[in-house]
Amino acid sequence: MQTSLPRIVVPILLLVACGKGGDKNVGKKDGGPAVPVAAPIALPDLGVDKIVRFNFIYEAGASAYNKAREAAKKKDWAEVRKQCEAALAKDPNHLDAHRLLAIALAQTGENAAAVDHLVAAIAGDFYQYGNLAAEPELKEFLATQHGQAVALLASQIKDEYAKRVKGGLWLVARRSSFKWPSKPGVQTGYSRGELYAYDRASKRYFRLTHTDHQVAGFVRSKSGNEVAILGYDKIDKPAGDASAPVIARAWMQAFDPAEWKQTTPRINLPSARAVALYYGDGDQLLVATAPAAQRWTLGDWAAQSVDRSTGKLTKVGGGLRAPRIELTLDEGRIVPGAALEGVQAAWTGDPARAPELSIGPTKIAVPESGQAAEETVALAPDGAELAFATAVDPCATDTAPSLYVAAAKTGALKHLLTAKSRFATRWIDPTTLAYEDGDGGIRLWDVTSGREAIRLENKAGIALDVLSLASAPLCKQAPPTAEPAGSGDELPPEEPAPGAGSGPVTQPQ
Repeated sequence: MQTSLPRIVVPILLLVACGKGGDKNVGKKDGGPAVPVAAPIALPDLGVDKIVRFNFIYEAGASAYNKAREAAKKKDWAEVRKQCEAALAKDPNHLDAHRLLAIALAQTGENAAAVDHLVAAIAGDFYQYGNLAAEPELKEFLATQHGQAVALLASQIKDEYAKRVKGGLWLVARRSSFKWPSKPGVQTGYSRGELYAYDRASKRYFRLTHTDHQVAGFVRSKSGNEVAILGYDKIDKPAGDASAPVIARAWMQAFDPAEWKQTTPRINLPSARAVALYYGDGDQLLVATAPAAQRWTLGDWAAQSVDRSTGKLTKVGGGLRAPRIELTLDEGRIVPGAALEGVQAAWTGDPARAPELSIGPTKIAVPESGQAAEETVALAPDGAELAFATAVDPCATDTAPSLYVAAAKTGALKHLLTAKSRFATRWIDPTTLAYEDGDGGIRLWDVTSGREAIRLENKAGIALDVLSLASAPLCKQAPPTAEPAGSGDELPPEEPAPGAGSGPVTQPQ
């Protein structure tokens, strides 16, 4: 279902009285003529209702928009308008087309008509389109009353974005399904993911990163003052199923989440089967890589610290730290480790499992399989509730893990769901648990009502921390499956759209 443009109140130009008894500080300059002032624009809906909206770079309007871009290079604004309108007729959510059409209209003096399209782009993705001053062809427009009204609205949207992002549910989601390339070897390959914040009040997604859809996962620093992003843009597909696929070039970059300003340069990582990203003591930023030993096993991890100023990596010892995310091209996982402070268990194995969990004097026996999966355990911020999932053999066809919430004082269990899921979990607040359901969704469960409150769905892929090829646990006796190469996109799979930025993230100003 397509959505219409945000409802916008077009600015009304008001002539401010400049009589002798009028306000000398409003609409008057040194006794000169009255200065028209634009009424403010009402705040439109912000963000998008579905992650798939960001697939516009490949969908029906892509061809016309690419023609519009070529016309813009020649400053043929009539042709730009024609092609942008054609793109929007096919896809009303094509935010690039909205922005370029606004520029074309402003260049031909149709300032009022430019407002709706410029606001549609800014409201839909502020961190991509909100820096109006960076566009030289909008300079004259911004000096007009209509432009001033849009600039004022952009400032308001910036503040509103910051508020909703801070309180939102952060997650990683794909614009479309991952596809293996058709041929083996080292080549361009993307996760097709970006980092988003989901606002429960408006039920809309706010895009945070702009990496040409290369993001695979993220971790937040222990202080909360930084977020580190993990992505990749090259993969090495083996010729047969016996060898492990390799991340030929991963990268990481860190940001201040308050303003979304980078705190490190984009740092390319060496070729590896697996990559880990995490924070150490004092918010020390660390990455680690591991080679493949066999198809499903890893060699030794090599950890390195990150110099935030230069991006230089320095080898460190001491083993991997937690919490961390780990990524291969087959799957991703969160290792909570020290994040489970307050929860006692005799963890063994990798991935770690335990037959019993304890919170202070309360002992919680794990039902069903008799083993709890460490990567699913999450203690509520107030310590009153503990979420965990049972561990089962992912190759078993007649059983599936179950997710439970246990009361910390009594150990009483509440069953939430049994499904073929990794059951990654995160408490949003003391009464709201978010978890992956194994069917392309993230569910929010409310402690107070004992019921599911919201289900977020994105069949192409959605995760709380790190994306996997499939949402269900892998049976490591056969290679996982993905959509065949070449299906779903007009351009070759994983090839950047024409004109797509080469940098990892476009920064808000």
